[in-house]
Amino acid sequence: SIFYGYYFFTKGTKLDIVYKNWDGPSYLLAAISMYDPQIAYANNFINSGDIRPDWTWLPAHFPLYPIFIRIFSFLGGFQAMLFVSVSFTLLSYLALYELLKALKITSHPLAVTLPFIFLSPRWFTVSHVGGSESMFMFFIIMFLLYLSIKDHLKAGIFIALAQATRPHAAFFVLGMAIIALVDLWRTHNLRNVIKSYYPYLLSPLAIILTFTLYKIQTGNFWAFFDAISLTKNLQSIPFKTFSFPSPNIETFWQEVNAYDYVLYLGACLLMFRKKLWQFGILGLIYFIPLIYLQHSDISRYAIPLLPFAFIAYSEVIEKKEFTWATLLMSPAIMLYAINFMD
Repeated sequence: SIFYGYYFFTKGTKLDIVYKNWDGPSYLLAAISMYDPQIAYANNFINSGDIRPDWTWLPAHFPLYPIFIRIFSFLGGFQAMLFVSVSFTLLSYLALYELLKALKITSHPLAVTLPFIFLSPRWFTVSHVGGSESMFMFFIIMFLLYLSIKDHLKAGIFIALAQATRPHAAFFVLGMAIIALVDLWRTHNLRNVIKSYYPYLLSPLAIILTFTLYKIQTGNFWAFFDAISLTKNLQSIPFKTFSFPSPNIETFWQEVNAYDYVLYLGACLLMFRKKLWQFGILGLIYFIPLIYLQHSDISRYAIPLLPFAFIAYSEVIEKKEFTWATLLMSPAIMLYAINFMD
């Protein structure tokens, strides 16, 4: 309320700046067109030169979030976009609270959850604008929750929903494949391993259904790969985020990314100390590609690792001093978000 209130009471355009924050408009255009290039071209309100009657880059945005925008489109396009994002943001808070309770790693799960509203500042920003991160976060936390209690069917459903939301879920699915192989090596019981882990095949099915939608709408089953060919984010050499000037590297001020690498790798490794080896594998499989990204916005790509960080550092986060520090510095975080969008 405070964050949005700033725009209502100080800006004549009210929430227009929030609505226009990237990638929200591109997701809204995907919702309007459902990836049909001609419809996207006719409604190209973002004035992108890469949206033509015969081709667009919109298939880079997976369809579940745009589908939810269409479901609530009676609110208005941008309003539906923000409603979906904020709703899943709130659900993400509740999901993390339930995950912390299930893991029993802290006696103060609420105290650990509250700072999640503001930390990381990049998460606070993307969770209050249009974008699929909050939906993806909710599905990932629910996947971790049901994985922790060995309910593989529900975990498989949620990671499949995450896969239909963002392509990055494939890293967690790869992590589950490695976990299944470790279980097979430990138990030598192929039947039980298949029985336990077969629900995770729903994720490849989600990709097939997504690509089938692209085939129907664009005529190209592999439209996703054509769309992401515009960017060259992944490199063969690590730590290319520290290579200014380069594509996607806007500044040499990259100290925050160095911190992110240390904190998130530390969180992944601490999973093993906490006897959460499955979470450790999942975290590492997601983390490793981050060091090969040539992009300034590592903190955004690393957002799905936040639940791992809150679990890993729960002993510090649950302290009252940390809670007070987060709340007292919340104006700085909101000003960061405002400055980022303005």
